[in-house]
Amino acid sequence: MLNRKYRANRIDIEETIKTGISIHGMFLYAKISKKESKKPSFAIIVSKKNEKTSVGRHNIKRKISSYIEEKLNKLDPKFKKTVVFLLKKTNLPLDYNEVKKDVGFVLNKIII
Repeated sequence: MLNRKYRANRIDIEETIKTGISIHGMFLYAKISKKESKKPSFAIIVSKKNEKTSVGRHNIKRKISSYIEEKLNKLDPKFKKTVVFLLKKTNLPLDYNEVKKDVGFVLNKIII
């Protein structure tokens, strides 16, 4: 799981979803906050519409957060915004490599 210091709080998540800038990938999209915060923070949201079971939702979140952890060392020190990842509705089962490519695409577009 993502280290606690990199997790976004509820207020930042709600504000980012309402007023953030969207970047679309193939399986997910990200909302980036417009305003600077004290530190970079991330959130991952998987709806029940996408995955019915909590186990499935948790597995998807773990796949995404593990790739974010891999990319944190390449994070620009000046980047201090909130990023919320939201999964698009798909009927296809998600493979880790597909998710990894999509998250990498979005992260490269945002911060790296």
